[in-house]
Amino acid sequence: MKSHSKGIAPYKADAYHNAFVTHVHILLWMGYSRLKRSTLPNSDEPEISGLICKNIDAIIDDVESPDWVYDYEIYDDPPVHDPQRQGKHRRRVDLKLQSHRSHPRLRFCFEAKSLRTSNSVSEYLGEDGLGRFLDGSYSSDQAIGGMLAYVQTDDCDGWCSKIAAKLGTKAHQIGRGGMWTLVKISNDLPHTYRTIHKRAKRLTNITIIHTLLDCTSR
Repeated sequence: MKSHSKGIAPYKADAYHNAFVTHVHILLWMGYSRLKRSTLPNSDEPEISGLICKNIDAIIDDVESPDWVYDYEIYDDPPVHDPQRQGKHRRRVDLKLQSHRSHPRLRFCFEAKSLRTSNSVSEYLGEDGLGRFLDGSYSSDQAIGGMLAYVQTDDCDGWCSKIAAKLGTKAHQIGRGGMWTLVKISNDLPHTYRTIHKRAKRLTNITIIHTLLDCTSR
């Protein structure tokens, strides 16, 4: 596992796009920080994601919040538009944040997984986790997306090592310079990493920001 820190690039050099990614993760931290920690080890992923969404929505509505939050909207379990899937058959991403400050609007999707059993890393990196970004099911029109890990047993460092060890250059379509690398987006989120993945020619390559959140009772 990498011990040094790099920036979000090569996703975007544009200052506004980088500010957008930073704000998304600050809002994530703000929503997470309001959770009742004692309840988290036994909560399911949809419950934790729903509570984070509820908290972020309240922050966006709060007149005491910093002005920049009012540019954002948060969605819990929204359907993904796909010409191959209609109605109830549409896939649903766990969390989506959207800015209405620019057009086309910037969107950031998170797929969330719990880390608590021996199968958790395989689920996190599998076709229903990271694979949803790699095959274009999620963020097909975006160059960046996020994986959320709710750490409910052991600690974040241990799970980081397990994920990094299981990432395969071929299996997970890792691009040049795209292996698991520590990035610093917010001081409040110490376990944030970046990977870069090649996708099919019809899609842009994608940068994934991985954020591990401590959901143990410690």
